Formats: sequence, C-alpha cells, structure tokens
Amino acid sequence: YELATRLSYFLWSTMPDETLFKLAEQGKLRDKAELARQVARMLADPRAARFCDSFAAQWLQLRKVGRFPPDKKLYADYDADLEQSMICETKAFFREVLDRGLTLREFIHSDWSMMNARLAQFYGLADARVAGETFQRVSLPADSRRGGLLTQAAILSLTSDGTRHRPVHRGAWLSEAIFGKTPPPPPANVDPIEPNPVNAPKATLRMKLEAHIHDARCASCHSKIDPLGLAFENYDAIGRWRIEEIVEGSGKNPLVNPSGKLPDGRGYKTPEEFKKLLLADIDIFNAAFIEKLAMYGLRRTLSFDDRNDLAAIVKVGREKDYRLRDIVEAFVLSDLFQKR
Repeated sequence: YELATRLSYFLWSTMPDETLFKLAEQGKLRDKAELARQVARMLADPRAARFCDSFAAQWLQLRKVGRFPPDKKLYADYDADLEQSMICETKAFFREVLDRGLTLREFIHSDWSMMNARLAQFYGLADARVAGETFQRVSLPADSRRGGLLTQAAILSLTSDGTRHRPVHRGAWLSEAIFGKTPPPPPANVDPIEPNPVNAPKATLRMKLEAHIHDARCASCHSKIDPLGLAFENYDAIGRWRIEEIVEGSGKNPLVNPSGKLPDGRGYKTPEEFKKLLLADIDIFNAAFIEKLAMYGLRRTLSFDDRNDLAAIVKVGREKDYRLRDIVEAFVLSDLFQKR
C-alpha cells in the first residue's frame, strides 16, 4: 500500500485508484514487470499531466516567473497573458518530450517547441500559422534562435530582475538545473565589489562583470558561473532576441558578445555553440536530471547513502539513450523508489 501511494502521488499527485489498491492488496506491485505496466498505464492517463506540470515547475523553478514584474516602460508588450503563455510553453514542452518518447537532449536543444498564437507572435514566428490559445507543436526554422528549454522566454525571464537580464543569475540557474551543482552563497565576510572600471563610452554588463575575475574570493565561483550565463547575452530580460545592448553613455550601442570559455577550456561564440557543448556533456545532465527526479518522487533531499542507487538509475538512463519515459520507469523500478 505504501508503494501504491508513493507511485500514485508521484505520477498523479493524488491517492491510488482502484486498480492500484487491488494490486497492492494482492501483493503484485512487488513484481517489477507489473510495476512497469502500471507506470505505462498511469502515464497514459490524463492525470499524468499533473506530474509534468508539477515536476517541471519544481525542477526549472517556474514559480519564479513574474516574481519581478518587467518594467512597463522598457517592456510594453509584456502582460499577464504573455507571462502565462511563457509558463505554459515550458510545461507543454515537458509533456511533449514525455508523451512522444523523446530524450533528454530535447531539453538542451530541439527544432520544435509548443506555442499558442500569442507566443508565436512574441517570438517573431509569423510563418508558424498558430491560431488561438491552444498550445500546439511548432517546427522551428533554423534561424529562429529558439529550441530546447534554455532559450524559452519563461527560463530567460525567471533569471532576470524585471529591468535587465542577469548573466550571473542565469549561470547559477543553469549550474543547478542542468549540471546539478548549486553555487554556494557569497561569503559573509566579503563586501560587494565595485564594477571593473571601463574606458568604453558605453560599458556593457559583461565588461562590469569582469570585476569578478580580479578578486580571488569571487573568481573561484564566478569563473564557473558567469560563462554559463553570458552564453545567453543575446536574450533580454523577457527573452527577446537582440544584437545590441542598450546602455547609458554616448555613441553607438555596442554589439552583444555571447562568447565565452568553460572552466575546462572549451570555448563557444554563440548560444548555439554553447548548447552543443552541453549536448556533449549529456551524461552529466542525465545524472543531474535523475537526482532532481528522485528528490521530487521521494519528497526529500538525497544523501551520500543514495549514491549507489542513483548511479544504477543513471546507468539505465544511458543504456536507454536518455529517453525520458524510460528514465521515469527506471526510477520507479529502482531500489531507491521501492524502499524507505
């Protein structure tokens, strides 16, 4: 009965149905083949949408969208309807990956997304032929500058402050959501540092962030965080594509520079090149994603004692080519899920 309850609240966010109660009474949920059949049945049920929406919101921190309402003077086209469309795109995207049997790679980059008419207009996809408020799968042109989760407006806006984009926040979010590494808070005894002095007529945010590399106390973390966020400099605070950074000062606005280098020395010049580097690290993402899934399914943080069970699920995910449905099933069939 405990296993039936854990499974039902994991995938349906509610108590077990009659089928699960009957199987629990008969002791059949101890049979992994039967348990796998129940996972397939439950994922095919409309109630599985609750898992998609709730897990995606927790994993990707979607509840932060709109926490800092964008400045109306700077972002006049942003409103509550657009904000809701942004959130729905990300949740619908997750459901599509699960329902279609797609892999974790789609979360990094894809040639499609889920949109309604308002969002297609916001992204400038006039040829998408999307009508109404219903979300549907849309093929993305090669020059759309979209694809995957990382360039969706919901993700880009939740890591901004309502006035401007925040590369450090974006880098910290990506470190946690994709690499499974939560950056530590700034040391309590370190005072905020002044932005690096610049001689350019118009100093970009990127130029000011270089102050981090000149202070050893900051560089140890920011050398790992900042490059992740700077890869998405082409996207403003609400996720619109841009090629110039509008800054105070005299003269022409400087062009956006999204290039950078990861701590291991690999470089990138565009967001697309950066996403290719992430795809090359799919095993790291696989492990991070499974840990997030386990925390959600078990309703607790994980400990050192869980490492072997997690490693076993990670191995299955790799063997199954990182397909999301197979990862969910592997988690349910694991000792981690079936034991206290």
